[in-house]
Amino acid sequence: MPTLVPAGSAPAPPTNPPASGWTDTEASVRLRRGAGGTVRVDGVLCSAPVWFRWDGATLWLVGSGAAPVGEDHIRVRVDVGPGVVVAVRSVAATIVYAARGAGTRWDTDIHVADGARLDWRPEPVILTERARHQATTTVHATAGADVTLDEVLVLGRAREATGTLRSTLDVRIDDVPVLLTSIDTSLPAWSGPAGVDGAAVVANRLRLGDGEAPACAVAQPGAALLHPAPGCRLAVATAADVTDARRSIDAVLTD
Repeated sequence: MPTLVPAGSAPAPPTNPPASGWTDTEASVRLRRGAGGTVRVDGVLCSAPVWFRWDGATLWLVGSGAAPVGEDHIRVRVDVGPGVVVAVRSVAATIVYAARGAGTRWDTDIHVADGARLDWRPEPVILTERARHQATTTVHATAGADVTLDEVLVLGRAREATGTLRSTLDVRIDDVPVLLTSIDTSLPAWSGPAGVDGAAVVANRLRLGDGEAPACAVAQPGAALLHPAPGCRLAVATAADVTDARRSIDAVLTD
């Protein structure tokens, strides 16, 4: 028989939210410089819920539906060839919705060749309260590549607790591991003084190709600059909002 809901109250959300229908999907893009300097793009650019659009200078990441949700597993691969200069942007934030079963997963695999320049700065990833998500970004770069890569995590929407997240950044230069870092909200005291200290936003910016770059120019509360290997810097910032986190990253990481 139907469930009766008192007037003026909303029905409780379903225990097992429906999956999006894109449980396992992969999109891959290969960029190569052709005759006359034109960049040629090929691969699987459209695989719902992820679409890529190339406008000649910027590779746009477009979401075609609510994802990741349920048990979605999304894989994205971008391969930047020698001498190619490309910016990667997204048209909107990525919202991680309620999980079911094993939860959601998003794996990003980035390859950057010698003499290539990649500026990867998508909009933030927003973790909702009922999310259970795992994200891995792996960067394979040559010593002659120039890479800027931003990852901005928003831990819960306005007036909402955050879900569970494990986000890992794995960086390799000429197949040698130089950086492995993660944030895991399932760990005890992750939100305390030894973790994000109550911040709602965590931001990273990876810089490869700087050589012996100088240390940070301006100290910022809640921000740090790491030098894990020659030519590799990682700026990390926590803040109350995205604007403040990005401002701190800009302040501590100078080119």
